[in-house]
Amino acid sequence: PVAGGPERRHILAFMGVIHRIEAANQDRPTSRLDLRARIVIQYLGLGGSASILAVRRRLNVTPSTMTSIADRLEKGGYVRRGPHPKDRRTTMLELTAKGRRAFEGEVEFYERLIDQGLGPFDAGTRQKMLRALEKLPEPGPDG
Repeated sequence: PVAGGPERRHILAFMGVIHRIEAANQDRPTSRLDLRARIVIQYLGLGGSASILAVRRRLNVTPSTMTSIADRLEKGGYVRRGPHPKDRRTTMLELTAKGRRAFEGEVEFYERLIDQGLGPFDAGTRQKMLRALEKLPEPGPDG
């Protein structure tokens, strides 16, 4: 191992966490959606409606890829397209009732995952770990 890097026991513990996440992923409300579609639902759930351009920039995808993602989410009933209130050239995306339920399910999924992952630790250690999580960079389109 690299000096200061993880030891084998750390790697094995981390692998265990990843396996639990993968197993739990099958029970999430958006398990049939791909990662980018879930990110769109999460982005809209946190911020309300957004222009397709803003979402595309957040995902760092091409216009055609964004159109495809929006089409799938709209066909699935998760989002609706609409005009921007002040700029007719801009198309907005917003969650439908189904999309809001999916977002709330995502929040609950992550809450359970964090609770399960931190379950073995005392309250002080949990708080330290949660503060450490806040320092992680925000994930991009590839995770």
